[in-house]
Amino acid sequence: MRRTTHRKRRWIFIVITLIVVAGLAFAGARYYQITQSASSADRVLNTMKKVVPGLGVDTGESAGIGRDPLVAMEIDDTDIVGCLEVPSLDMMVPVTDKKQEKTGFVTWLDGSPVQGQFRLIGDRLDVFQKLTKTRPGDRVAFTDMDGVRYEYEVTTQLHLKNWDEGKYDLMLCYDVDDQTRFVVGCTKGL
Repeated sequence: MRRTTHRKRRWIFIVITLIVVAGLAFAGARYYQITQSASSADRVLNTMKKVVPGLGVDTGESAGIGRDPLVAMEIDDTDIVGCLEVPSLDMMVPVTDKKQEKTGFVTWLDGSPVQGQFRLIGDRLDVFQKLTKTRPGDRVAFTDMDGVRYEYEVTTQLHLKNWDEGKYDLMLCYDVDDQTRFVVGCTKGL
């Protein structure tokens, strides 16, 4: 009887040890992935600051009329269409072209800053992890690769099952599950 109890304890200890080691390995791999992608996004952003006129200069208003559809520029093997800035979150991140989702970047989903219904998507565990902290009145800006800056103001946060439920000039979103997206709805600045 004692021998059986001892064996059970040993197996429980081994299983728990394996679970802990697997968890630590996963956390370490995820941390490495995020730091590498952040490094890649930082390199792209530094290149953008050299080639996009006025990037990061807060004018307080939209400047110029950009091209529709957006024009992409290849930087570090990634097609970039612009830069998203959310000053209240201390966020300045490159935006990739459609279908080029990468960790550490935001991706253009559809719409345009010229026509409206401009939708950008990101990972809630990465680049959009602080998105829920935005508040109505917060400023948001998108600068395209020609240097045209579009200013927006956060108006609401909501969960959508269908895109038709949200009619905003700019929507920043991430997937909550297979059927729902968390969305920050923004209107063009005055």
